[in-house]
Amino acid sequence: MSKPVALITGGSSGIGLGIARRLIERDCHVLLSARGRDRLDQLVAELGVTGVAADVSTEDGRASLVAEVRRLGRLDWLVNNAGTGGGTAGLDVDVERARRVLEPNFYAHVALTDELWPLLCDSPRARVIVVSSSLGTYSSSGSITYGASKAALTSWGRALAVAAKPLGIEVTLVNPGPVVTTTFPHHELLRHRWWKKVVIDVDRCVDDVMRTVDRGGGEVWSHGLFRIPAVVQAIAPATFDRFFV
Repeated sequence: MSKPVALITGGSSGIGLGIARRLIERDCHVLLSARGRDRLDQLVAELGVTGVAADVSTEDGRASLVAEVRRLGRLDWLVNNAGTGGGTAGLDVDVERARRVLEPNFYAHVALTDELWPLLCDSPRARVIVVSSSLGTYSSSGSITYGASKAALTSWGRALAVAAKPLGIEVTLVNPGPVVTTTFPHHELLRHRWWKKVVIDVDRCVDDVMRTVDRGGGEVWSHGLFRIPAVVQAIAPATFDRFFV
């Protein structure tokens, strides 16, 4: 394979598909992963990508992705985007429910990145994009399990960026706010007079991501307004917890 190869998990819609379209424009060979075969088949026909129906939260799913990447012989872009919702409020959570959210939102990304790391190290310029959430940077009692999974992913992504830099691998960590996707349509926010102003579409989020990538990686909030609660909780946790959690 002479073209750069990009693997995008959760790539059949939303932010993952938006990034896929940008990488196709950059003449990458794009490998899309998602659980649904029908939608993948449509995208294979429309975009000329390679599609692999796989659940990255399972060992078998990850194995099929790794096998396909190895068949192509290289990996230059890894976009860890797959995930699930499943937020629970208050203490309405148990271990099994937490595990169902943490598996696709955190453990799967760690495992897949670990398995593909040697190929990334062999790339002349490897890039990793970790799509987390602004909810991973501050606490919310309305989304305990989802927030915990994204906090773990954000912390791991930050550490990965530091560890990867001496190896020449650029890591971009994405903390989206409310982005309209099929998983998160944000109907209630869009009906609100003021909150609708912080909801953005996929194209704007992807613009923020690719701009950061082109600067050599780093951390990006999209919408930038959602960096504020993270800063407030860091410098005044008691005040934040009293009024916002």
